[in-house]
Amino acid sequence: MVGRRLGRMLAVVLGTALGVGATAVAAESTPMVHIPAGEFVMGASPEEQQRVLDFGWQGPVQNRLRFVVQHSGPRHRVYLDAFYLDRHEATNRAYQGFVQATGHRRPHFWQGPWQLSEPEQPVVGVSWYDARAFCDWQGKRLPTEAEWEKAARGADGRRYPWGDEWDAGRLHSADAVAVRPLPSFGVWSAWQRAMTAGVGVARPAAVGSYPGGASPYAALDMAGNVWEWVADWYAPDYYASAPPRNPTGPQHGGPKVLRGGGWDVPRVIAVTWLRDHFIPPEFTRSPVTGFRCAAIRPPGMRPAAYRGAEQ
Repeated sequence: MVGRRLGRMLAVVLGTALGVGATAVAAESTPMVHIPAGEFVMGASPEEQQRVLDFGWQGPVQNRLRFVVQHSGPRHRVYLDAFYLDRHEATNRAYQGFVQATGHRRPHFWQGPWQLSEPEQPVVGVSWYDARAFCDWQGKRLPTEAEWEKAARGADGRRYPWGDEWDAGRLHSADAVAVRPLPSFGVWSAWQRAMTAGVGVARPAAVGSYPGGASPYAALDMAGNVWEWVADWYAPDYYASAPPRNPTGPQHGGPKVLRGGGWDVPRVIAVTWLRDHFIPPEFTRSPVTGFRCAAIRPPGMRPAAYRGAEQ
């Protein structure tokens, strides 16, 4: 999402879902992919930033977008230790197990007219604190911003998880939901207005629906479907002072970082390097925001197996 105003507009999501069943769901860990230790290219080049700005943005969203894009660069090399990341976003099924086991509050969009509660859809309408609590419950944590970006783009700095060329068939974004290209801000915003007026029906896709969009490490849905909370506090100029090894973000802050883009975003936003941000308690009712978890090693993995994966 690229602005609060658009986020509030997108809260009008119509349709009927199957719903998360009332039967208790046993705690289970999402399958994880291994991200090896090493360097990768993080951030955007001036050319990449200009590609986003050339979409023809207008109105209030234009200023916010310029700010977000400006502070998503420059490109720089970062070294990360090895880690594991959930192969896909946390699902309603898994989150239901968490709610039933802990008494944690139910997500906003499981109720009301939206019913974004199909078991294999990514859970949405959760705050950063909800996401952190779920990952803690699973014996995991939220990924750092750098971990998320490496898992999405690999070591070569690609624009999308699958490469540098746009392919609407590899992700759940506005083009897929509209079932037609939305090549400019004018076309995309007209679709947005029609959708919020009830002409269209849009919702997240079941996780793993786009295997062709897998990242170099086989992580799925790293572009589109839902924006994802990461662990870091947001600071616009953080890249200028970030350590070159295992950066974890500022020590303090107000907003938290969001990555990846949601099912509502146009093609220029669903890139691996774009950093958005919102204040955690405020931004808890969005139908385009979810998360996935990370870990140094998957819960239950034997140390010997972990050492083998590191080699």
